[in-house]
Amino acid sequence: MPIELSLILLSTIGTAVWTVVTWADQQEKTRIEADSHLDAIYINPFLLVAEELQCRLYKILANREIEFLREGIAHRGDVHGEISYHEALEIVYIIVKYFGWSFYFFLYGSYTDDVKAIQMTTTISELFADRNSFGDDAFSFSHTRQHSLGQRFVTRVFGSNATYPEFVATTLYQFDREVMDSMQRTSHLYLDLDRTIEAIRNAKSTEDLEGRERLIAIQNALVDLTNYIESKEKFTLATVPRKKVQLVSDQVVLYQSPLPAEKSIFEQWFSLSPFLDNLAEFVQTKEPLKKTHIMHTIEGRIRIKVPLLNLNKEYAQVIKSSIESIQGVKSIEVNPEAASLTVYYDKQIPRVTFERILLDKTAI
Repeated sequence: MPIELSLILLSTIGTAVWTVVTWADQQEKTRIEADSHLDAIYINPFLLVAEELQCRLYKILANREIEFLREGIAHRGDVHGEISYHEALEIVYIIVKYFGWSFYFFLYGSYTDDVKAIQMTTTISELFADRNSFGDDAFSFSHTRQHSLGQRFVTRVFGSNATYPEFVATTLYQFDREVMDSMQRTSHLYLDLDRTIEAIRNAKSTEDLEGRERLIAIQNALVDLTNYIESKEKFTLATVPRKKVQLVSDQVVLYQSPLPAEKSIFEQWFSLSPFLDNLAEFVQTKEPLKKTHIMHTIEGRIRIKVPLLNLNKEYAQVIKSSIESIQGVKSIEVNPEAASLTVYYDKQIPRVTFERILLDKTAI
């Protein structure tokens, strides 16, 4: 082949390769820009309001904000020494904004096929709607009302030339006018908001707040959700590790909730292996203890001896129901014949704290 023809062929191939590489690079830049745009209009607003709600619940439940609001200066028309209507309204406003942005989080953006993110947001929605575990308290909102309130106060921006639909939350001032409108207040939707506002205003202290247990569960779930999204987005809104609120014997305690780490092979094997449990039984004294006591424990799992279990079969269901009421319990295995039970719980709860709670629940 003549050298001139070879040079032309090499030049043609080089040009084709350069064109393909340039095109691929441009496509990647376009994709990154599109993802950034989707984050800006869907993910970031949702993450911001989830963090705002988590922080506000933390202040109410752990920092005794109810007492602080009662000691604050009353707004015009409010009685000094009582929680201002406007302060209570602001808390409800944040909840309603969360309903709105979480609805659109499902429909748009880069997390619409993220199973874990969907499960987490679904869990929070279930916690607001759950009446079996928490009853019909002032912070109970059915799924239908969550969607109705969310879409009423986080609305689509019409007239925009953007490729994707854009949404905006109503301002606190507009929300106030809407809720205060005497004609609108006759609907069940607005009566629900009134009920929540009044529950906040009527609370004498954090312990007296109606729906406190529900709010604790929601705050915990929001911490997990914001941590997960931030780990995916590779940035954080928090300046310090977030803390979860827990109830121990009706008293609020706190523990840090770091991002979940992958288990090592060692941890995976021992969490499934019965070896340690069998060893714990083997080294027990020949004279068994008469009282309830811990047989073996690792992070996330505790096995305890409950002598009454093999003496009273009906007690097994009673004690199981009692333990299921503990925040953070995942599952329970009861063995009446061996007079023992194994409890699997959230590993983020300090082991010493959980052991104390469990022994309180099962003490004879």
